[in-house]
Amino acid sequence: MWLSEQILYQLARLMHRSEAAHSDDMKDALQSEENYGEYRLTRAKEITDAAERSGVQLAGEVVLDLGCSDGAISPYYLEAGALEVIGVDIDAEAIQIAKKQPARHGLSFHLSDIDRLPLDDQSVNVIIAYDVFEHVAQPSVLLAECHRVLAPGGQLLIGTWGWHHPFAPHLWSTMPVPWAHVFFSERSLLRTCRRVYHSDWYTPNMHDFDVNGERIQDRYLNESIDTNYLNKYLVRDFERVFEASPLDWTLRPQPFGSRLAGWTRLFLKTPWIREFFTAYFWAVLTRPEESSTSPAPRPRDASTLQPAA
Repeated sequence: MWLSEQILYQLARLMHRSEAAHSDDMKDALQSEENYGEYRLTRAKEITDAAERSGVQLAGEVVLDLGCSDGAISPYYLEAGALEVIGVDIDAEAIQIAKKQPARHGLSFHLSDIDRLPLDDQSVNVIIAYDVFEHVAQPSVLLAECHRVLAPGGQLLIGTWGWHHPFAPHLWSTMPVPWAHVFFSERSLLRTCRRVYHSDWYTPNMHDFDVNGERIQDRYLNESIDTNYLNKYLVRDFERVFEASPLDWTLRPQPFGSRLAGWTRLFLKTPWIREFFTAYFWAVLTRPEESSTSPAPRPRDASTLQPAA
């Protein structure tokens, strides 16, 4: 165990010193609030572009931003033409931050339970879940809730990645070694992250400080990654969940974007191998039209939006 941790530590140190460590957009984004804001703007454009390519129409629709966090991206769906945008998240602190945004007509934020969305049946046309489903311990439960609140013909756009993505454990700051979690145990991985975090050559990011500006010391104390934080689903696991749901679905795996990695698109249709070379995937799930015509959801007064019983 000591040898594996020593090898991983040296690899991490080498990657931190290399140009590769500084070219990762997420790692750069975490260095300051300004960088993170720019990163979120880029992601908003990425999401709306993905919706357009996938045939998911936002204009004129009631949109649920599922897992909206602090609501930084939600207003961009209004700018894309949505009639109403409802942001929900299970993080009470994030929702409080979201509610401090300047008031905008058609935009509201609500705290949600982990297994029950605070929305009526068939009340939204579109659901966007960006970087959410990898954090859900039971995706099938959340998917059932999405089916419940979607109007007939409504669409759910999911953007996420599988557990064999090179940086799936979300440890960009301390562990820039690709696939480290695949080739090393989680115990070695997290112990090494803690050692890196306390090394004098490590550059702290904005999330390494508390609200008082003090450096947080108790990082990476666990020896495994909790599935309530990351469910460790592979792409094929998500596909099984989609297949078992009453929603129609399609999945579009994305290759890595660098010129050197472009050839990996050849592996995206190959079982098992694609798990390591899928940079991201977008899935569109549609609630089938029903025989009886249901009225399309219309914007409502946010004050009438109450948690479901």
